[in-house]
Order: sequence, then C-alpha cells, then structure tokens
Amino acid sequence: MPNGTSPSTAATAIAADSRIAAAPTTIAERHFFRAMLYTAIVVLVFWCAWKVERDVLHRHPGDVRYIREASEAAMRYLTIPHILIGFLFMASSPKNRTLRQRAWTVGLLLAGAGLCLVYWKGGAKANIFLYTGVYYYFLVHELRDEAMFYNVLGGSEKIRDKVVFQRMVRALIALITLAIVAIAWSFAPFGVFHRKPPLEGAIFDGSLPVVWRILLAFGPLLAVAVGFVLALRHYAQRQGYAGAGVLLRVHAPLFRVMGGAAGVLGLSLLLTQRPYSLILFHVVAWYIFAVYQFAKHPPKVAPQGLWPWMRTTVRGFKTLHIGMVVILMAIGLVWTLWLGQSSALTWLLAPESFLYWTIMHITVSFVPR
Repeated sequence: MPNGTSPSTAATAIAADSRIAAAPTTIAERHFFRAMLYTAIVVLVFWCAWKVERDVLHRHPGDVRYIREASEAAMRYLTIPHILIGFLFMASSPKNRTLRQRAWTVGLLLAGAGLCLVYWKGGAKANIFLYTGVYYYFLVHELRDEAMFYNVLGGSEKIRDKVVFQRMVRALIALITLAIVAIAWSFAPFGVFHRKPPLEGAIFDGSLPVVWRILLAFGPLLAVAVGFVLALRHYAQRQGYAGAGVLLRVHAPLFRVMGGAAGVLGLSLLLTQRPYSLILFHVVAWYIFAVYQFAKHPPKVAPQGLWPWMRTTVRGFKTLHIGMVVILMAIGLVWTLWLGQSSALTWLLAPESFLYWTIMHITVSFVPR
C-alpha cells in the first residue's frame, strides 16, 4: 500500500474519503479574505492621499510626488519594513543559529545579490521579461507561504505523507505559475502586445491565419490543464486517496487559497493595471498570520528586553511593524519634499530600487525552515 499503510487503514481512509463534504471556512481562508479586505482599505487610503496631492496640492509631474501611484506607494512603504523585520526575525531565531543555517543564509544572500546584478545589467524595468519575471518570482514566494499558512493553521485532515505533500505543493506552484504565463500568452497571437518591444513579428502582430492563432493561444492552456489533471491523479494515488476528486475535497482550502493568490494578481492587474497589490496583499497576510500566532502562542515567561518583547508578543510585534511603517513614511516625506529624489535615500525609497529589495527578500526566504 502507498506510504506503508495497512489494507485496513487504507480501506477506512478511503471510506472516509467518500463521505467528505464541503468543510466550513477554515482559519486560513478567513485570514485570506481578511487580508484581501485590509489590502483594499490600505490602497483606498493611499488613493485618497494621492488624489489630494495631485488635484488639491497640484504637485506635478508624477515622479516628484510623495505618492506616485496609490498601490505602488502602499506596497513600497509597507513592504520594506516587512522585509527588514523578516530578516531580523530569521537572523535572531534560535533555529537559525547553527552553522548550517547561517551558511544557508549567507549563500542565499550572495545568490540574491547575483540575481540583483543580473536584473540590473539586463536592463531592470526596461527589460519586460526581467521586470515581469520578478513578479512571477514573487508569486512563487506568495504561493509557498499560502501553503505554509495552510499547514500551520490546519483546517483539513492530518497530512498523510508530508514529503509527498510538499512535492505536490511544489508541483502546484509550478503549474499555477505556468497557467498565468499561458493565460497572458493567449492574448499575444491576437496582436494585443504588438509594438511592445521586443514582442514583434508575425506571431505578435495578429497577421497569422485564424487557425494558427487559436492553436498558439490555447495550446499552452490545454497543456497546463492536462498537467493539472495528471499531477492531481499522481499525488492522490501517492497519498492513498481514492482519486483526484477526493484529494481536491480533502484539501479544498489549500487549493482555494493558492488559487486565490493567483486571483489577487489578476484583480490587481484588472483594477489598477499594475501588479503591486499582490506584494501588498502578501505583507498584510503575513501580518495577520503573525499576530494570530503570537496571540495563540504567548511567551510562557514575560520577555526581558525590548527586542524579545517585540519578537514574541502581539503588542510588541504591532508596535514594531506599525512603528517602522510610520517612520519609513516620515523619512519618505522628508526625502520627497526637502532632500530631493537624487539624494542618498533614493537607494532605500525610490520605486526603481524596490524590486532589488524584493529579489533579495524572496531569495533569502528559501532558507530551510
């Protein structure tokens, strides 16, 4: 039997599988919807500030404003503290004080620096493939964390084989990312991206015969769909489920939150024509998760010192995170209004610098947990 289960155990599990019904909303899903709500509120607040700065204070052009674009500014001012706090928490964690973990950290920092160099030398934002690739890289990061939230918060039956389950998660991340690429690509043969260098030629100008356009547009989508079916069948069998449908029902919250993360990217592109809200959503989701975990697992002994208090209590964590956001926004105001955007703070605060922060953050997050 798969995974060493006995025939009687497997029979019982399969019988239980056949009776699985739709479960009520889980903690992971409630956190997901709350993060979506909070993200929308934050963007709305920044949009109101952007509207005042542009139409009431008449600060022009856009690249000299404190808030150039609402979702971008919200992402930047909330995510940089998230990145710094995440690294400080990781570096000060007792689990990461071993030589092996520190070697991983140093190695990934170097790898992140190398990726930043590639991004810079490749043209950075001017290179549509590299610029888009960073956001796909971030989507992988977000999907990994949604799976982690699901594992930690629970909401389904106990995972039968953690090694196989993690392999399934990696396969799902790859397939979801490929699905988004395939969806984006499906518009290309119909001329949507024509005249956007380097997307030129017969494939992109819509001049191909209709049959070829349809094949080029929907062939990749069909291939990804087949990939999903085969992967679900494979991992259902490996984990001892009666079929892919049972796997989908048992771990429905996982599939919903991972699909929802891709949906956040889609909504961001639809509503703002920019991908920034995905990163902002990730930061908000992590904040909600951390506060919940600190409240659920308070320190057994009152923390001694400021940093232990910030690192182990709800009030301390909120003070740290919100305080850093406020301080960074105050620095940003000084940078925008008085120091000039050619000052030394540009490397820290400029929108053009933000994706370098992002690349480093994602890469270091691969330190084994």
